Amino acid sequence: MKHRKLIVDTRHWGAKAACLFMGLAALLRCWYYGVEQGKDGPLWLHLWLPLLAAVVFLLGMAAGSRWAKPASMVSVVLGVVFFILKAQTFAPLHKTLCTILYLAVLVLYYATVLGFLPTKKLLYPLFGLPLLYHIFVEDTRLYFFADPPVPVWHWLPELSVLCIMAGLFCLTFAMKIEKR
Repeated sequence: MKHRKLIVDTRHWGAKAACLFMGLAALLRCWYYGVEQGKDGPLWLHLWLPLLAAVVFLLGMAAGSRWAKPASMVSVVLGVVFFILKAQTFAPLHKTLCTILYLAVLVLYYATVLGFLPTKKLLYPLFGLPLLYHIFVEDTRLYFFADPPVPVWHWLPELSVLCIMAGLFCLTFAMKIEKR
C-alpha cells in the first residue's frame, strides 16, 4: 500500500487561523491561571502542559511547512495527555469513555498525517464535531443557561479549549498531499 503523507501549507488561511486560535488559547490560559493559580488543580497540568502544546505548535508553524506537521503531532500528543489527565477527575464510566475517545483522536490523527489513511476527510469531523458539541450542547448548559449564572471570567479555561479545537479544525484545511 502506498502511503499518502500530508504536509501543512503554512501559507494557507487554515494554518494562519490555526495559529491565531492556538495563540489565543495560550493567552487565555496564561491570563486565567496567572490569576487563579492552583484553583482548578496543579498549575503544571492546567497551564504549563497546554501552554507547551501551543508554543510547540506555534514555533513549528513559524519555522515553515517542513516543521509544521511534526510540531502539530507533538502538540496533539501533549493535548491528549492533558485531556486524559484532566479526565481523571470524572466519574469512572465518563473517565473511561473520554480516555478511549482521546486515544482514538490521537490514533486517527497520526494515521492520517502519516498517510496510513488515504484521506484527511476524517479530520474534519474529528475536530469539528467535538467543537460543535461543546459550543451548542455542553457549554450552552454549563455557561450560557447556568443557574446561577457563571461569571464570564470563569469561562476562560473552556474558551481556551474551544480555541484549541478550532485551531486543529482550521489546520485540517491547510493540509495537503505531499508531492514526491
